[in-house]
Amino acid sequence: MGSKKTNAKGRQLQELLNEGFLNCIEDDSPTYERNNYEEKIDWILANQPLISYITNVETHPPFGSLSGHKPLTFEITLGAEPKPTSPRISYNFQEVKWAKFRQKVDEHLMLWNNTRLLNTTADIEEYKSFITDSITLATQQTIPTSKQINSRYAPSEATKRLIKFKHQAYRRWKKNGDDYEKKQYYISKVLLSNSLRNDRKNNFNKLMSSLCQKKMYSASVWFTVRKFYNKRVKQTYPKMMKYINTTATTDYEKANLFADYFQNEVYFKPPDTLPFHEQVTRQTYNIKDKIKNTSSTNYWKEITIKEVKWNIKQLRNSSTGPDNIHNRCLKNHTKLLVQHITSLFNSIIKLGYIPNILKKAHIILLLKPKKDKHHPASYRPISLLSCVGKLLEKIIKQRLLAELEQRKILPEHQAGFRPRKSTLYNIIRLERYARDQFRTRRHAALILFDIKAAFDSVWHDGLIYKLNDLRVPQYLIHYLISFLNNRTAVIELENVLSHSFNLNSGTPQGSPLSPLLYIIYTSDSMNGIPNHTEHGLFADDTALWTSSNTTSNLRTRLQQSIDEFQRWCAAWKLKLQPTKTELIHFSPHPKKKYNNPVSVKVEDTTLKPLDSTRYLGVIIDKKLNWRCHLNHIESKISDRIGLLRFLSRSTSEPNDKIMLNIYKSIARTIITYGFPILLTASEKTWERLQIIQNKAIRVALGLPSYTSVEYIHKISNIPKIKQYTLKLLDQAIAKAHSNNDKTLETHLKDILHEL
Repeated sequence: MGSKKTNAKGRQLQELLNEGFLNCIEDDSPTYERNNYEEKIDWILANQPLISYITNVETHPPFGSLSGHKPLTFEITLGAEPKPTSPRISYNFQEVKWAKFRQKVDEHLMLWNNTRLLNTTADIEEYKSFITDSITLATQQTIPTSKQINSRYAPSEATKRLIKFKHQAYRRWKKNGDDYEKKQYYISKVLLSNSLRNDRKNNFNKLMSSLCQKKMYSASVWFTVRKFYNKRVKQTYPKMMKYINTTATTDYEKANLFADYFQNEVYFKPPDTLPFHEQVTRQTYNIKDKIKNTSSTNYWKEITIKEVKWNIKQLRNSSTGPDNIHNRCLKNHTKLLVQHITSLFNSIIKLGYIPNILKKAHIILLLKPKKDKHHPASYRPISLLSCVGKLLEKIIKQRLLAELEQRKILPEHQAGFRPRKSTLYNIIRLERYARDQFRTRRHAALILFDIKAAFDSVWHDGLIYKLNDLRVPQYLIHYLISFLNNRTAVIELENVLSHSFNLNSGTPQGSPLSPLLYIIYTSDSMNGIPNHTEHGLFADDTALWTSSNTTSNLRTRLQQSIDEFQRWCAAWKLKLQPTKTELIHFSPHPKKKYNNPVSVKVEDTTLKPLDSTRYLGVIIDKKLNWRCHLNHIESKISDRIGLLRFLSRSTSEPNDKIMLNIYKSIARTIITYGFPILLTASEKTWERLQIIQNKAIRVALGLPSYTSVEYIHKISNIPKIKQYTLKLLDQAIAKAHSNNDKTLETHLKDILHEL
């Protein structure tokens, strides 16, 4: 068709893609390769409903050809067997009558005998099934299921009449051979094409009308934005997959192949390799036995109805789990339903037994970027858990976190998933440390560790051992023993479920409790690190940094700390990935070549310093001039400015306030991320950042590129980017002061004084 920049056909094609008349099926593999040069020059374009039937898009290696072109194949499954329905029911919540739903829920719940005692695990299983069935029946009786719509738009009545007229004219023409009917058929065909085009335009204008309203309705605005930004692409799988000696071709075989892979390679029970492991296992067995035979009802406060209501209010509209209970249904609760849920939760904690359905996961798979789709290791598992189970886990998490924070058990520099902490905490600590070494002409080094499948590798016995060692309340340990024990999962692939398999390691993915349990598990990971080395933790992101007058002493110090961390990982069955571990050397003489350059070993792999690396979303370079991070900002924000341009040009009269709010949400947040350290950058860096904002505001308001900077900031009422960042810095200092975070407050004030 041609280039969108150099000829008319290319521009026409780009216009069709922008307006949604055609879709480009994503496949990142290059289709041309020659003399170490790769490019993607072949694409698959389709519209609805055909795009819904295209599957198994694959790029093959060239065969018998010297041209360098790679064949691109796909399958169209028209006339194929229909796919099975999803095991997770999708409901149309826009047409529900919640008053009737609440009435039906209460009707079913009133059938329970409230005088019945819950003294056994069988009683809890039956009670959970009763509550689940009550909600499910009420949902089925009052909420219609959503239907899959293939067409991107609904034809108008005029279009429907033209379709009918065209078909009638065609049949009369073929039956009688009349030239008049033939002429009528072709006239109706042209009219139908015009009518369909008008329908598409009307539907597109209707979609974009949310940007023209006088008041910003967030739901409709972001629905429109998501139509063109971060669009979800349906996951597809290759026609044939292999794992060890197993070959899978059908969906069921592929699902079982993934199940075997995750059971054998990810969620397996880590073997004992040290005498210490056997000791922990024995002690954990004794802990479980002691708790099982000891009543803990006198030492815990029951969950209250108020506590359950508050947590239900905080629920997000996430996907359902195996029990098909949606958070929207829980949010539209009745007094009776909350009473039953509260009673169930207290019974679970009292007996220390969690029903099996709350420990079962449906795992869906997402292909990792730029990975081979034929290998099961290339897919990221996403666990879908019971919403009722996650509600209880949120309550347990709050109680456990309150206990740990009150006793100050968690590491000071662990900033992940903790209240009043963020990624900025350790980013600023690292920047201040390295900057101080530059001032005193000392060498500094940073190493960023990568732990293989960190959350999925947590040793269950080791975690229980640590919880007991930290003197966590017994009722919480009792609950967590059941929480980790006998967890199962199935792979959900193309609406087909695999065989069930056990999760013998790791904290459950998708659970609100999992990040906190991992933080507890690694809370002592820095205890053996020497005093000359500092550390920063954010969940599983582990960083060590130290300094010295000489490179040789710097290497020795860093290696000593690395060895200590490796010993800790071996003791607690975590495995480092040396190939993904990165090293940065902050040298007072960046261009100088040293006789003893800094290099360290991680599990027999020698690491040499990089020029820059990514840490908690910020690109850190060895000179701390933030040019690499600026390049990262420019590359990341270009697509978002392009989206603003498309939205502005595609809307007849866009509301300027709405467009500016979109800019603030999707673009300015990218510019200002890591703002305290960016304030230490040069004026040239801030000039480039200001240029980015100028361009984005002009695009959002539909102004020409020559519009003055002062004018666009005046009419938009948006401060210049550095002024806005200074305001954020003042707010961050005030927030750190209110949170009593002396470390962060001191560093932020230092940055402010240097400006």
